[in-house]
Amino acid sequence: LKQAIKQGELSVAYQPVVELASGRWVGAEALMRWHRPRGESISPDIFIPIAEESGLMPALGEHLLRTIERETTPLFTRYPDFQLALNFSAEDLCASGFPARLKLASDRTGAKPRNLHVEVTERVFMHLDDAAPIIASLQGIGISVVIDDFGTGYSSLSYLTHLQFDWLKIDKSFVGTVETGAVTSKIVDHIIAMSKSLGIQMIAEGVET
Repeated sequence: LKQAIKQGELSVAYQPVVELASGRWVGAEALMRWHRPRGESISPDIFIPIAEESGLMPALGEHLLRTIERETTPLFTRYPDFQLALNFSAEDLCASGFPARLKLASDRTGAKPRNLHVEVTERVFMHLDDAAPIIASLQGIGISVVIDDFGTGYSSLSYLTHLQFDWLKIDKSFVGTVETGAVTSKIVDHIIAMSKSLGIQMIAEGVET
């Protein structure tokens, strides 16, 4: 993985975010992909845990930022309201200078801070004291913070009162059960009601049909 970063084997794919009411493509999520020189693809389900265990997440995060700085400038020039979501670990979020690095990335791409979303998983709930001021700092410069894969990890309603998120992404494991009659299909209704009551906007993950 260290060599892959150095040799440029990691690239970014942009998954669309669609506004349900209008069908408009209003944003995208930047997703890291690893393609070996002989055509083999390594799944993020494999290399992200490796990066977490080996301390390489900061290097992946920096590679992601350099890539979007290079690739997305024409995007924001043409579509000034486009939103781009970037995934970071809880450790990245709590690292010294993280908001300033995000602000630098937005400046280099010509994006406004409101164009960028930072996605973190529920592991951030394990770092409440460190994460709260960082999240406030990001929001203070206009960068939205998204809780990713909600409902699959350290979820607790009480956590949502301690950390102020702008968006909540409903995990695809719940979205996939909508209208199937499964017991878990009712969870989506409850998450929607809760998010509305807290003033949090929502994204449904894994809408494929």
